[in-house]
Amino acid sequence: MSFRQTLPVAYLLINGLLYLGLAGLFVIEPIQWFGKLGIQLQAPLGYTELKTMYVGLMGAMAVFFLLGARLKPLRSSAVLFAALSYSALAGVRSYGIFVDGLFDDFTYSLLYAEVVSLLLGWLCLYLVAAETA
Repeated sequence: MSFRQTLPVAYLLINGLLYLGLAGLFVIEPIQWFGKLGIQLQAPLGYTELKTMYVGLMGAMAVFFLLGARLKPLRSSAVLFAALSYSALAGVRSYGIFVDGLFDDFTYSLLYAEVVSLLLGWLCLYLVAAETA
């Protein structure tokens, strides 16, 4: 397997495992991890809603990325979804940081990770598209 074939698979595998781990953290210690994000709710029911999005969506993303790493027919869709997701995350986080002025060291770290991931995602999409052309 060449670098052009390996990078998209590795990208999806790493992202799938990362999202699986993050979803697990929000299952095991949701209040602690939401607290790290600065989320403090007034009612416990709110944590159920947050877990629905964080655990449910992150878990689904993890499975899709891992399937894309394993199954070639899903690879371009999974890489496209990852690139679009990271682009949207970085865009919204940038707005929060640079327009709303709401940030700390952790949000800067998240933005950096999202920008690196979106650049890698678009590169991987190019590689996958070039392979099928």
